[in-house]
Amino acid sequence: MRNILRSLLCIALLGAVGPWAEAGEPNAQNIVDNVVFDLSSTPEGLTACLSTVRGAKLSGPYGVAVTLSAPAAWDEALPKNVAVEEDYFTLPLRIDLKRRGGATESGRVQFEVGACQAEGICIPVELAVDTAKIAPASHTLPCTG
Repeated sequence: MRNILRSLLCIALLGAVGPWAEAGEPNAQNIVDNVVFDLSSTPEGLTACLSTVRGAKLSGPYGVAVTLSAPAAWDEALPKNVAVEEDYFTLPLRIDLKRRGGATESGRVQFEVGACQAEGICIPVELAVDTAKIAPASHTLPCTG
């Protein structure tokens, strides 16, 4: 009985998080397994600011893999991989993705990172978002890394 209740609670939480993550609210942050993805559209393309909560860290050697649908609209070698030799990235981590001049086609952007939790376990974490639902950047982006 306890496992059934726990499963129902997990399903309810996932159902609530999904619509919130795609709401496209200004500067909405998507938090997945203690990784914070703060995405903003810019005149040049898209800016991602990655950070963590609750003691998690982003694995440097695992890196960040970024894939974009509609690759013809982007002025990036895809997939884009960002990695460092150190054990962990210095946070916040800023990743800028450039659009081709005049390209307006929307699509999906997907991020995959290695998240090392406070308990010492590292897991792959993914987030995919429709680029048309990403809000414009404010005048000052919080990500300075």
